[in-house]
Amino acid sequence: MLAANPQVYRSLTLKREFAMQPDASLLAAMPAPESGLNATSLFGHRCALHTHGSTLMLSEAENDCKARDHGQPGHRCGESEPVRKLVLKYPLIDELLDARRAVFGGPESEAVFVGYRNHAYHILNFARQWIAPSAERDDKIAIAAVFHDIAAWPTGNLDYLSPSADQAEAYLDEIGRGEWKQEMRLMVEMHHKITAYEGAYKEWVEPVRRADWCDVSFAMFRFGLPKAFVDEVRAAFPIAPFYPQHVYKLSALWALRHPLNPAPIFRW
Repeated sequence: MLAANPQVYRSLTLKREFAMQPDASLLAAMPAPESGLNATSLFGHRCALHTHGSTLMLSEAENDCKARDHGQPGHRCGESEPVRKLVLKYPLIDELLDARRAVFGGPESEAVFVGYRNHAYHILNFARQWIAPSAERDDKIAIAAVFHDIAAWPTGNLDYLSPSADQAEAYLDEIGRGEWKQEMRLMVEMHHKITAYEGAYKEWVEPVRRADWCDVSFAMFRFGLPKAFVDEVRAAFPIAPFYPQHVYKLSALWALRHPLNPAPIFRW
């Protein structure tokens, strides 16, 4: 009986509540647990991040080793390495959004604009934790972060993924980065995918998807990011009233107008 085994009951409860699709290649590589069944062995928990945080959307209820860098590449529980430093200022994000300030509306929309800008900083700070450092990493994430929802304005269009990707591609053409267009389109169009992304350019697309889900889930799904780091980012960049107030309002109005297509932005 499940009631007779609290560990099994808790494991199955967590699996039911947070049953987002695991990374199949990672699960296949995981060794079977030596003994017993608990939430850790059921989810295949192993630090570092690429085998731990990528398997399922993880909740704050999960026990980790409490180290600040828990889940980071190269970390092993019991050791302590600093998490990547919080990015407080990234001029490309500010320049791109300032150039598009008018699409958000007049002065009454300033708070929503600032919230969206801060959301873009969340995407940058979270997504870069899963991507190896490179000369192009932060710029590519920043561009995706700016454009990923941008076509929702000024009309309140909830079917904005493809138009947002179009705008991102047009910008890449302007700056002579056409070679980024394929992954950029996927980074934008797949950021609301519910299950893990397994297609082309996964190394770019999946981190942006995780970063956005971390935000819209109010950090319930952290994918192995240390809670202290996520809390630091959220405190540095408040996103209200863009989210949840403005997004919920836009979603409700869209559903009333399009009852047969109430959530066009989601992908399974």
